[in-house]
Amino acid sequence: MAHHMTPTPRVPSSREGQPGFSREEQPGDIAIIGLSCRLPGGTTTPEELRAALAAGRDLVGEIPADRFDTRRFVDPDPRRPGKAYTTAGGFLEDITGFDAAFFGLSPREASRMDPQQRLLLEMAREALDDAGIDPGTLAGSDSGVYAGVSNANYGQLQYARPEAITAYTMAGAALCNTANRISHLFDLRGPSMAVDTACSSSLAALHQAGTQLRAGDGDVALVCGINLLLSPGDFTGFSKASMLSRSGRCRSFSADADGYVRAEGRAVVVLKRLADARTDGDTVHAVVLGTGAGADGRTPGLSLPSAQAQERLMRQVHHRAGVRPEDVSYVEAHGTGTQAGDPIECRALGDTLRAGRATVLPIGSVKSNLGHLESGAGMAGLLKCVLMLRHEVIPASLHAEPLNPAIDFSGLGLEPVTAPRPLDPGALAINSFGFGGANAHTVLGPPPVPSATPPPEVASLPVVVSAATPEALTEAVSRTTARLRETTDSFYDIAFTSCLRRGHHRERAAVVADGPDRAAELLETLAESTPVGEGAAAGASPGPVAFVYSSNSTQWAHMGAELLDAEPVFRAAVAEVDAELAGHLGWSVLAELRSPAPELYRTEIAQPLLFAVQLGLTALLRERGIRPAAVAGHSVGEVAAAYACGALDLAAACRVIAERGLAQAETAGGGRMAAVGLPADEVNGLIAGRDLELAGVNSPTDVTLSGSAGELSALGDELLRRGVFFRELNLDYAFHSRSMDPIRDRLCTALAGLAPRAGTAAFVSTVTGGTLPGTELGTEYWWRNVREPVLFGPAVTALVDGHGCGTIVEIGPHPVLLGYLRRQCATVDRPVTTVARCPARRPVRPRCGPRVRRCSRPGPRSTGPPGSRCVAGWCRCPATRGSGSAMSTAPRTGGRRGRAPGRSRGIRCSATGCRAWSPPGRQRSSRRGTAGSATTGSAARW
Repeated sequence: MAHHMTPTPRVPSSREGQPGFSREEQPGDIAIIGLSCRLPGGTTTPEELRAALAAGRDLVGEIPADRFDTRRFVDPDPRRPGKAYTTAGGFLEDITGFDAAFFGLSPREASRMDPQQRLLLEMAREALDDAGIDPGTLAGSDSGVYAGVSNANYGQLQYARPEAITAYTMAGAALCNTANRISHLFDLRGPSMAVDTACSSSLAALHQAGTQLRAGDGDVALVCGINLLLSPGDFTGFSKASMLSRSGRCRSFSADADGYVRAEGRAVVVLKRLADARTDGDTVHAVVLGTGAGADGRTPGLSLPSAQAQERLMRQVHHRAGVRPEDVSYVEAHGTGTQAGDPIECRALGDTLRAGRATVLPIGSVKSNLGHLESGAGMAGLLKCVLMLRHEVIPASLHAEPLNPAIDFSGLGLEPVTAPRPLDPGALAINSFGFGGANAHTVLGPPPVPSATPPPEVASLPVVVSAATPEALTEAVSRTTARLRETTDSFYDIAFTSCLRRGHHRERAAVVADGPDRAAELLETLAESTPVGEGAAAGASPGPVAFVYSSNSTQWAHMGAELLDAEPVFRAAVAEVDAELAGHLGWSVLAELRSPAPELYRTEIAQPLLFAVQLGLTALLRERGIRPAAVAGHSVGEVAAAYACGALDLAAACRVIAERGLAQAETAGGGRMAAVGLPADEVNGLIAGRDLELAGVNSPTDVTLSGSAGELSALGDELLRRGVFFRELNLDYAFHSRSMDPIRDRLCTALAGLAPRAGTAAFVSTVTGGTLPGTELGTEYWWRNVREPVLFGPAVTALVDGHGCGTIVEIGPHPVLLGYLRRQCATVDRPVTTVARCPARRPVRPRCGPRVRRCSRPGPRSTGPPGSRCVAGWCRCPATRGSGSAMSTAPRTGGRRGRAPGRSRGIRCSATGCRAWSPPGRQRSSRRGTAGSATTGSAARW
């Protein structure tokens, strides 16, 4: 994918040193930005078609055994009733394989769906991938689907056996649903129609799509063409009409032409207005300069073409497109190889396009290679022309010699291409006509020249691979590895497309690398661990990213140790914090992080360590290109948030964190804290008259209390009897309560003269629950941060509603806010993704409670004992549920994806053994607590 395209006023040839095709760009120009196909001879991609055409391969074969018994329905004697006289045809290798579950269909329903519906679902998804469009971004849009299709064999076969008809037969057999299924799958709200004009169906569908886009109806259109040969009846009917070739080949323009050969195939192209494609940075394969459709009117016979009608349509299309006859460098003719159709079409082409030409006009037909795809034929010709524009070579049309003496090629200024030749600069025309007199014509031009703007310079980039199942992911990883090893494309473009221009499935693998070879090596390492995908995943929701910084009780021994060793950016950020804090603390944060037994129970030590890790993680994310649009912090986490948004410089932030911890250290033993699973209003009634205070409002159903240890214990007993969640925190402090009042003067004196700044990102305060200018984060604010309740829930709502954030990342040593985030985000009217960013190797905490459970599912590359699962820094405990998901998506109000809010298994995920743990202190829980973790490393799987 080209990462930039420069607007150019004209569409030139890319060949140097030759007169170029020059035409003013018009508002009606349509870009082809996505391609997919399956064609005879095992052709599965456009480039495989190019290779087959370049090699002059004849892809026509015989009727496969899985279609019908040719011994019953074929006889070389054309006089035999009920028999076809030929077994020749171009056939697809597989028309029955279909992953129903991938498309959300039951096997029962899929069994009654016309394979044309099933196969176009696959091709639509593949074409959107080629276009770099995440299908999810089209949901609810006015995007249209236009399918050229004529063959209703599958429905006819079902109707022939009434006992086989089920509730799914009618929808499965209807040709309209070849388009409607795609619209339904991707939630597309624009026009959705099947177009049946026989052999011109695909180009007629392209004309309909182009007309809608030029009218401004929708921004994206999918145009499909398909044909399957499932019944002997059509072979018999066309044989009785003497339309099929007895020799078994389409001999376009040949004296030996004796009819056409039927063929199967399917293809989808994705269209946008050219101006929109440029704006969106899409790769443009070709430009549709003009389209048209018309009819022959009355002719001597319904199936006899009219040269005059075809000529009239061509002139109209070329005039509207602004393309002169001399601008056309090639015509992909209908060219079925019949003694009636070829001369009439050539006369129309010559009479229309020979004027003003200094050279003969090359013509050809892909039917000589593939056979005639009937309703899908125009799409095969379109793909051929797109490939000719890309490679600037006209492939040979097969079986054309000796040329038909009934066609005056010289007088008409036409020349069938019987050997490969260079393509001269110019426009390409594609012609189709149906056996009922419906004609269609299209003119293509070359794509705009991509700009030479170099990609941004970055040290490393992520490459993401996804699939619907672990087995499919293993295959996808293998294919991506091969692609990376052979690519000549920009690594930036590959990474950009994999992350931002693909619809991501449930099972995913990701690596961060400095180039394609390193990315391939890391993916190969993942692929060796089978299956590649396990665990859960969720896509990011629309909207900017917010960072929320966690508070006390998340610290653990050795937190960040792996990142200190493995990530220079993290290490440098922590070292900078260490140097700035040394004068305030008199000890080294960096040394303490590496200490085997840091005194984390002392808040004057725990808070600076937490702050250093959070700033290191922020720097690491920044280096990866992830920056927040808004920030918030839970209690002490507000200090790191203030630095991250730019309101405090490093010196000021270090001063606040040091003085805050030292002041609060004096309150040790002054009380305890507990988490309670009730709304704030109800808790206020419960604590009235007790020596307890509301210390935090974390979600609609989660609060934190501070106060007397005895009062907390008594309340815990009461709530336990009621079946209400209650858990004392492992803190010997009563933060955010009257216990803090004695330190006010000391803290304010130590922070006097603090000079905050406006900042570069929004700061959402958990003191006020709303957005504050960075300049207000002065001395008085930090006293309120210590004393007043933490309004975390309202702050989260402000991030989503006030700043439109779609992804909220928890920054801290261990995820403790995810459950709160999910429950709070469930109250807003749009989905929000929540994810934790934590250091690797989360060990079981010292002094854990007795509830320890090992994961039952072993995983590869674990750093812990059997039964654990940790992959290169990304930790995912299979037992984690609900709010414990390290990456989760809060759904729209009124429903949850999979399970009720806030119901997890009360565990924590540990990378050193992936073992559940219960925090020390009082643990009383009838409502299961939050859990889960996620960390980053050079290779990731989630």
